[in-house]
Amino acid sequence: MNRKKLNINPFHDWKLGNDYEPIKLLGRGSYGAVCSAIHKPTGTKVAIKKMDGVFEDEIDCKRILREVDLLRKLKHPYVIEIFDMLEPEDKANFDSVYIVLRLSESDLKKVIKSAIHLQIKHIQTVVYNLLCALKYLHSANVIHRDLKPANVLINEDCTI
Repeated sequence: MNRKKLNINPFHDWKLGNDYEPIKLLGRGSYGAVCSAIHKPTGTKVAIKKMDGVFEDEIDCKRILREVDLLRKLKHPYVIEIFDMLEPEDKANFDSVYIVLRLSESDLKKVIKSAIHLQIKHIQTVVYNLLCALKYLHSANVIHRDLKPANVLINEDCTI
């Protein structure tokens, strides 16, 4: 049986407050899950990254903190930006962090695996945008460390 038949809400344990309405679970990774959502006050479509157990491992905790700090500081059209960060309900006892990001339409892995045929101009645009983003990151003394097609978010106009 699938979740729809069982009528299980995949967001039952997500604490998003009143400003966000989760829409769809987009994926899971080593640090948590990502869903698409609507920022109700503005109607903006966003992605919310939920990272669980952030204090269980000191090294992971430092990596998550570093990621949040970097994303707050980095400003470039081809680098994902933080839209918001949700304040925990219980500031003394929490173990999940929610980062609200700009929503992209897909990722490069899905595009490569799909039946979509990219023209040379599309490929050149993606590669150029990716190189511009990497140049910006390197100029800020940042190394990505996990650059792969699934981590390259892409829009229909080939911007990344």
